[in-house]
Amino acid sequence: MAKSAREKQARTNIGPRNKVICGEEMKYSQLKRQDRLVEHSTRTTSTGLKEAPEGASPVQNRKHRILCVDDEIVSTRIRGEILVDQGYSVILHHSPLAALRCDLSLVDLAIVDFQMPELNGRELLLRMRGLGARFPIVLLTGAVDTLSHQDRILFARCIDKSRPIQQLLETIAEFLDPNQIPDFGTR
Repeated sequence: MAKSAREKQARTNIGPRNKVICGEEMKYSQLKRQDRLVEHSTRTTSTGLKEAPEGASPVQNRKHRILCVDDEIVSTRIRGEILVDQGYSVILHHSPLAALRCDLSLVDLAIVDFQMPELNGRELLLRMRGLGARFPIVLLTGAVDTLSHQDRILFARCIDKSRPIQQLLETIAEFLDPNQIPDFGTR
């Protein structure tokens, strides 16, 4: 291993087969799986740019990016893996403040928890909106019943964590369907 590569590895504390993607360390096997998903949906031109397959619209082939913010590390990683398996590009953060440092213009939908350190879900939503976020923000929490009406109506949808993952997947598909008229904050 070259000296600069060793120094870089020592600085980041990441093994040679891992990589950090927007705050989340991913194993090499996860990266390869994501690369295969991208390779199937795009082809590379002679200039090295990714291009959609012939006959398909760019909207149909662009992977939707989902931002997941939850301080529960294990469940957030599992949720992220399920979403990647469903064909979404996923950005995971376990800190609401770290999520605010992401380029929100690249996000199509966010899934956030309510009870987190630093900022709760309501405060995170308000700060994201203040930064110009115009995508649906879904609240996924274990305390839906304890939320006030004022908090509930801020979110595009409120889902209890005890519900099957299928409900979350259906909600995501509903909001990311290009033919769907958005109903942010009505449920």
